[in-house]
This record gives sequence, C-alpha cells and structure tokens, in this order.
Amino acid sequence: MTINRLYFIDNLRIFLISLVVLHHLSITYGAPGDWYYNEAEVGFPAVLPMLMFVAANQSFFMGMFFFVSAFFLVPSLNRKGILKFSSGRLVRLGFPLLFFFFILSPLTVFIHHRFVEGRDVSLFNYWLNGTGRGFGPLWFIEALLVFTLICLAVRKLKIRVRMKFPGTAAILLTAFFTGLLQFIIRIWLPVGWSMPFTNFQFPFFVQYILFFALGIVAWQNNWFGSVSAKMGRQWFLAAQALILIGIPVLFLVGGTPENGADDFMGGLNWQSLGYALWEQFTGFSLIIGLAGIFKYRFNAQSGFARQLSDSAYGVFVFHAPVIVALSVALRHWSVFPPLKFIVLAPVSLIACFLVAWGIKQIPGVRKII
Repeated sequence: MTINRLYFIDNLRIFLISLVVLHHLSITYGAPGDWYYNEAEVGFPAVLPMLMFVAANQSFFMGMFFFVSAFFLVPSLNRKGILKFSSGRLVRLGFPLLFFFFILSPLTVFIHHRFVEGRDVSLFNYWLNGTGRGFGPLWFIEALLVFTLICLAVRKLKIRVRMKFPGTAAILLTAFFTGLLQFIIRIWLPVGWSMPFTNFQFPFFVQYILFFALGIVAWQNNWFGSVSAKMGRQWFLAAQALILIGIPVLFLVGGTPENGADDFMGGLNWQSLGYALWEQFTGFSLIIGLAGIFKYRFNAQSGFARQLSDSAYGVFVFHAPVIVALSVALRHWSVFPPLKFIVLAPVSLIACFLVAWGIKQIPGVRKII
C-alpha cells in the first residue's frame, strides 16, 4: 500500500504541537501539572477552565502523536530498507534528544534559576557540570525511539493484523479496558509520577503503547479511509460533552472544591477510576473526531501552512526554553494568571514557530528536525 501526501495529517501535527506549547504555558499560569516554571496557583473554581483544557489535552494528544508516528513507520521502513531507516531514525530522534538533554534542558533551568530565583550562576557552568540535565518534554522522542526499536526487533515475525475499522461498541470497550488498566497502575503510580532519568510517565503509558500499535494496524488496513465526516462530527461532539459537562460534574461530585484533586490522580478510590475512564472515553472520541474533521475540512495546505508543518518538530524540541524565557520576561506583569495565559498564548506560538523555522535554516539542521 502506498500513501499519497495526507495533508490533513500535516495539519493535525500543527494543531497538536500548538496544543503542546499551550498545555505547558497553561501550567505556568495555574493549570495542574509540573513544568520548569510555575508562576502562579489558581484556586477552584477559577482553575476549572484551565483544568478542563489540560485534562482534555492529556486525554489524547500524546496518544495521537504515537498513533500518527506509527502510521508512517511501516511504509517508511519498506521504502528505505532497515539499514537506511534505522540510521535515519537514530539521527532524527537521537540528536535532538541528546541536544535537549545536554544543552536545552540546562538552559531552561538556568533561565529560571538566574532570573526568577536570582542565583548568581553561569550558563556555561550549568552546561559543564550537568546542572538541569533531563529529557523534559522530549520523553516522547525517547519513548518513540524505544517503541521503534522494539518494532524493528519483532519485524522478523512478519505480523500483519487484518482488522476493519472497529465499530462503536468495540471502541468503547477498548477505551473502558484501557482506562481500567491505567486506573490499576495509578493505585501505585499516581498521575505525576515519572520514572527517574527517563521521565517516562507510566500512569499514561497503556494508552501510548496501544495507540502506537494501532497506528501500525491502521496503516495495514487503511483505517483513515473508513473515517467519514459524519463519524468525525459525532465523536467530536461526544468529546465536547465529556469535557464541558463530564469534567465539572466529576470534579464537583468528587469533592475537589473541599479536598483538592489528589484523589483523582491515583489510589484505590472511585474518583481515580472515574477520571481514568473519563480520560479514555474522551481521548478516543477526540482522536477519531479530529481525524474525521481534519480529513474532510483541512486536507489541503497553503505554502504558509507547509512551513508551519515543516517546523512542527522543531517547535517540539525548542519550545521549553522559548516559553519559559517569555514567561520569565513578563513575570512582573501583575494580572490574573488565566488572563496572562490568554494574552501570551498567541505570542508564545508565534515565537516557538519562528525559532523553529529560523533554526531549520542552519545548514544541515533541516535533515534532523
């Protein structure tokens, strides 16, 4: 099976990477989560819109990244052969990973330490001594590299799954069991836990592994061809109901105004189970819904959009120091944190895409990012 240029997937990449930038920026200004720079805390109920935003993002966007990455893995491998594919993947994934670990992560930590905490420190010393080293948001690249290596190892088995695009009942059942497994994991490893050094967040990994595998199955069986415009609309609307109604009801009934949201993050309680199931029903709905909407409404690209999609990977690699620097530069601006997020959101996106585009102009870089 050959794949013509699927512009709607390129446009989906622009959308998804923009959500990644905004997701981390929202955490800076009060949304739940951990980030290099957390400037403010916002109490309930003012935090609810930001909570809904990050919860909706977390329910699907990394799973969809894994799905799309795996969808193109097999045709790329077939076209290039195992040696060329493997060497190219090591360069494209490995170099940015190492560059972030040794250069960009210490730079991001330095910005916080030097300009927020006022430490008398040297960036060169941070790089030399390894202060602030880590994979940060590039855990995704790290995991993608591991998943790809596993895929190459089992390729000799020549496994091909014949499966039509699943029906509604099968999708909901799969979402249910995915949520149930993640609930079980979160009894011991709550949301927010990450594996030392790797930064792998196992409380979310059941979905990531599943959607990476489904991406390969989708290519083998042309699943995108089965997604209709009507299907996209229906699943997307279902997701909106789960986000706009489900999250407020779940967190209000679960006692968040009085007790906070810790019970939803893990443990043997109904709140954690409810959130884990909500997460998967919402995530599956958004992935199918957005696939259908983008396939039928955004399956073409202008020259400008092509530049944005070409820069998307660079945005992922470089966005951390860019948005931290912007946030730190405006830290003295006293305004309601969610409003600050709204104002800085377009500025941050423009800055991240411009930085990524500019770096791609450096000779040799375009082959990597």
